[in-house]
Amino acid sequence: MIERVRGLAFPDALGLTAAGLAAAGLIVTGDGLVAAARATPGSSDMTWSDRLLLGLWNFRLEHTLWFTFGLLLLWAALGLGATLAGRAEQAARIAGGVAIGFVLLAAAVVLGSTIVAITGSVGSGPLEVRPSGEARVFTWLLQASSAAALSVAWLIAGARLGERFAVADATPSVRATEPGPEQDDGLEDLSEPPAPPPVVPLPERAPPPPVTVAPPLPPATAPVPATLAGRAQRVFQERLAYSPNREEARRLLDELGRAEQEGRRGDAEQLASRIEHL
Repeated sequence: MIERVRGLAFPDALGLTAAGLAAAGLIVTGDGLVAAARATPGSSDMTWSDRLLLGLWNFRLEHTLWFTFGLLLLWAALGLGATLAGRAEQAARIAGGVAIGFVLLAAAVVLGSTIVAITGSVGSGPLEVRPSGEARVFTWLLQASSAAALSVAWLIAGARLGERFAVADATPSVRATEPGPEQDDGLEDLSEPPAPPPVVPLPERAPPPPVTVAPPLPPATAPVPATLAGRAQRVFQERLAYSPNREEARRLLDELGRAEQEGRRGDAEQLASRIEHL
């Protein structure tokens, strides 16, 4: 047994330690709940609602610290790659579910403590328990602050542990629904490939006459545009034909052509400058 423990990787050893601490924390929390219900003599003769309020009033959330410490260690161990002998997914989901349950327990403790602090007593007649004013204030503050701080840790760790394997489980199912390269949507996969079509021989044809290839002509030099519209057209073809501003450039070209035709030299120069700056 000792040799097997020594052979464990650090993440797995940390994960097993965390699982043990979390299990011990559950036992300590259960013992604290039982002790809180029996803390007041004669509480067993009260009604169930009064016993519940009194138990929530007497219970201290400090009993859950062992579980909280184990939960955080388990989160860290799984983040380091602990497998827990193939039970990492089950451990993460169980710990996340119990953490959410502890959040509900903290909410119940705060609710019960608030009712007792406001009413000032639990029970009636000879079984009535009436805490002092100072005890009501400080006990409620202790319960509320402890519940708020611990609930944040439980919510974050529990939610992240639950999501850790949910995303991994959803990815293969999505990939399985995607059509592969060899099958299309709505078509059944055929067990046997279709028979190839019969080969039809092509009639013999005479060889084509040789083609005389003319020597390539020297590249013509693009004429330099003499007008503003020609210069703007060259800028459009070189830079703007495939740019995001091609529609704006095309509109400006049309306006530039009309301005030159109408003899508006100043407007044409402004439009050419705008095209060059696009």
